[in-house]
Amino acid sequence: MGGPREPTLSERMLDFALDHPSGDVPDELLDWTSLRFTDTVGVALACAGRGLGVAAARLTLEEPAPGPASIWGSGGRQARAADACFANGMLAHGMDYDDTHTASMIHPSVVIVPTALAVGEETGASGRDVLAAAAIGYELAARLGTLAPGKPLQQRGFHPTSVLGIIPATAVAARLLGLSTSEAVSAAGLAGSMASGLMEFFSDGSDAKQMHPGWAAKGAVTAAKLARHGATGPATVLEGPSGLLKAFASVEAKDDAANAFAGLGRQWTGTGVSTKPYPAGHCIHATVDAWRALRDRLALNPEDVRRFTALVPSAYLHLVCEPLADKHTPRTVYDARFSLPFALALTVVDGALGVDSFNAERLTDPAVLDVAGRVDYEILEYTEYPAAFPGGVRVELADGTRHEEHLHHNIGSPGNPMRADDIAAKFRDCVHDVTGAAQAERLLDALRGLATAPSLTEFTAAMAAADAALGSPR
Repeated sequence: MGGPREPTLSERMLDFALDHPSGDVPDELLDWTSLRFTDTVGVALACAGRGLGVAAARLTLEEPAPGPASIWGSGGRQARAADACFANGMLAHGMDYDDTHTASMIHPSVVIVPTALAVGEETGASGRDVLAAAAIGYELAARLGTLAPGKPLQQRGFHPTSVLGIIPATAVAARLLGLSTSEAVSAAGLAGSMASGLMEFFSDGSDAKQMHPGWAAKGAVTAAKLARHGATGPATVLEGPSGLLKAFASVEAKDDAANAFAGLGRQWTGTGVSTKPYPAGHCIHATVDAWRALRDRLALNPEDVRRFTALVPSAYLHLVCEPLADKHTPRTVYDARFSLPFALALTVVDGALGVDSFNAERLTDPAVLDVAGRVDYEILEYTEYPAAFPGGVRVELADGTRHEEHLHHNIGSPGNPMRADDIAAKFRDCVHDVTGAAQAERLLDALRGLATAPSLTEFTAAMAAADAALGSPR
């Protein structure tokens, strides 16, 4: 007779996700996770106040199904957890101002945070339990990303955030819903058939990418609840011959694939996440800051520069530099957020890049287009990638001299992190003008106090008060 079989990858993940006690999640990791919640909610409300990424919220409110989960930016209304996940996940990704796990190219928070908060509101979970579930979700996302890194997925036309993000989000939902191990494994198996998200939005700058994290979060909760009602899914959803890794990333799960999940609960690797200081694709940020440093060092004005050359790794040329002619003149605001020439031009002309830098009027701004048209790029393979999104800039001045600057660890990355005070300042910048300072501060306090909160009641009340000031989605 054969011996017991080795557990599948999803079984390894779900055993950890369900069994690891909240009390054994380190306090400093919970603090880190609460900052992810603060950043995500702040960005979502900034989007709500500007009418960005609101389509799923509008749909949910138009076809209401009453429930306990907050729909952010809705005037204080609530819905079923899965519907709230759809609305909030799309909203939080509405201006691409949310964080990125660099190595896997996943935007983890816009899938994990909406899932954890919505299911936490539904189940009455404590703040610590919600944060612990999310921390485990970040860990699983990072581990899964080592098996299917973002670049191969993107090159095959798939968006890593939604394709990979649905699995750890399902683990978060399963933990908070109290599923058994067999139910949770089935939930992951079901979620694998819901994994989706195409990169084709780059062809015309449309909004499809905004939808991806909301759809993944909604799918995660739906899969967990289907499993609770008896639906089964394949335990080999990740490594099977027609599983997620092979189908989406063309990755053959080798015998040592289980090593990706070794040390769970002892070694926490999910914190390799970069917070964004700018509402644009992460691959743009280092070049923007390199320009700002060079400008300040040499006291440069825009008219002093004849030519700009962005210095970028080949890994993300396809995202922010090519085709160059299209990047010089982006078609939509969302398109502009992924144009390194245009984002650099906004920074050159305005002196900074802020929450309101990207808008439709700037797409035809002659001064911005003039600078963007002077931006070229050159490949430079920085050793810091993929631990960071490095970049640089070279300028040729009117007198023919050349100068360059590099930023090897982008601001907000693990090697150059934004502090808790920086993230609070970003939250205020995002939220104060849309909810008013008093309501924004109450919500900020509720988010920062989650680790000791007996439930999410204060978060829900603070969100409703902030929403009342904001009103319904624009």
